[in-house]
Amino acid sequence: MKSKSRLERQKKQYERLATLIDSIYALVLVILVTYLPIPSGEEWSGGTLTEFLTSQKGDLFPVIIAFVLLTIYWIQNNNLFGNLVRTDAVHTSISLLQILLVFLYLYAVILGTEPNFEGKPGVLALQSLTAALIGIAGGISWFYAQQNHRLLSNELTEAEIREMKLSLLGEPITALITFPCAFLGGIAWEIAWFSYPLVIRLLQRFIKV
Repeated sequence: MKSKSRLERQKKQYERLATLIDSIYALVLVILVTYLPIPSGEEWSGGTLTEFLTSQKGDLFPVIIAFVLLTIYWIQNNNLFGNLVRTDAVHTSISLLQILLVFLYLYAVILGTEPNFEGKPGVLALQSLTAALIGIAGGISWFYAQQNHRLLSNELTEAEIREMKLSLLGEPITALITFPCAFLGGIAWEIAWFSYPLVIRLLQRFIKV
């Protein structure tokens, strides 16, 4: 039986951890925006916005994918933390590992904007792998938190816990699908990301079973 003081400490630690994670996600998204391509005077003269964006899709698409994916992970993280009432050393460590993976994913995306690495299979594969690992770490975090309602609100039902588990699978599954496609070329890798809606629909169907 945990003491009242220990439970209070875990609750305060949970609040600080949630604030830290929110701040880091916000920072990473701001950094990503700065890597969106900006036309120079020569590139813009005589051209249209569509022509410029099309010519820059090698830099643009990975950054947009990263922005969308990390936004989804951020919202997902808020949903998960909304069902927690406290944290502990193990859960905090897993959450910090996930944040480390977010920074590693950011590094892979930024690396992919460099002229020498743009479109390289290894860089695209690294983006896919780190994106998947972020989701896997989130799943491990939730699996740990929900065991015997270790860190959860008592109001959560078993059906809600199961639904939350399945909802964590969409992003890492999609990222793993894109991983081998990276070695088929940039276009195949980009197209593979559009499997995300299908993956979500299949998971939603499975949830209803």
